[in-house]
Amino acid sequence: MTDDEVEPDRRARPLLTPRQIVVQVLGWLIGVSLLVLIIKGAIKQGDWQKLRDADPRLIAALLGCTIVSTLLNGSTFWITIQPLRRVRWRDMQCLNVVANMLNYAPVRLGAIARVIYHMRVDRLTLVQIGGWFGMIGLILGLGMGACLLATLVHNQLDWLWLAIVLAQMIVGAVVARSLVGISLISRHAQGVDKLLLNPPGLWGAVTFRLLDLAAYAGRMAAALAILEISLPLSQAVLLALVALAASLMPIGKVGFREYCVAALGARLNVDAANQGTWDQLALIESAGEALVFIPAGAVLLVWLRRRLLQSPRADSSPQS
Repeated sequence: MTDDEVEPDRRARPLLTPRQIVVQVLGWLIGVSLLVLIIKGAIKQGDWQKLRDADPRLIAALLGCTIVSTLLNGSTFWITIQPLRRVRWRDMQCLNVVANMLNYAPVRLGAIARVIYHMRVDRLTLVQIGGWFGMIGLILGLGMGACLLATLVHNQLDWLWLAIVLAQMIVGAVVARSLVGISLISRHAQGVDKLLLNPPGLWGAVTFRLLDLAAYAGRMAAALAILEISLPLSQAVLLALVALAASLMPIGKVGFREYCVAALGARLNVDAANQGTWDQLALIESAGEALVFIPAGAVLLVWLRRRLLQSPRADSSPQS
């Protein structure tokens, strides 16, 4: 059966069912409740004078790491999509910023916006988009798992730690690449198998993801420095991994991340600060991302609307 025959049926299905919407809204409300608890703890026990007296270079580093992370994330999407469709790097960066901003909504609209954009503008099928997102998620999972295992095995950031991470990433990428050679997968992949078989896309994604994780750790280190909290760099990496993992929760971006970071921080070094300080840390690190995504994404909504209006209607079948 051709894509022209099956794709209209796929498009007729809603990207989110009413039940999924209800679950996401409830999750968002729980997240907001957790965020309120974190804010109350930070106001009651935190020392905000440290933030007021913070070195402007640390504030710049906090926001700068977010900008670097955003560019690396957008570059990951851009370099991996090339076997399916040639797209402009600038467009992928703009879409990435808008999607991150939309994820603050009660329903995580970022993924929905990406799917609609790539179906409408890039003429990709849902199978292609799903496989592409799956590849990106796989590389991200490999990176997070590699950093976590390396930290547990060797609790010191040095060349050995980096070697352990790189070895895991290389082995994981090679294994994933070999799996797509299976005929059953390639027969029904609608070209998605080309993503992992494309060396520039695969190894480019691995490189960008590792650098992205470093930017996350840099933002966490800047937040720690602002509050004058002394932690080993390996523990800062753990906090950054928790922040990233919690921000990917499908039921809400707000609240869960801050709660998890504050809870882990208090357990990593109980004597370093009171709970209010860890609450502050979670809020400052999260704000370092929100202060970039929300205003920039709001401005780029104009770009997204224009791109969607300039593209052919979604009822014409996408190309494979």
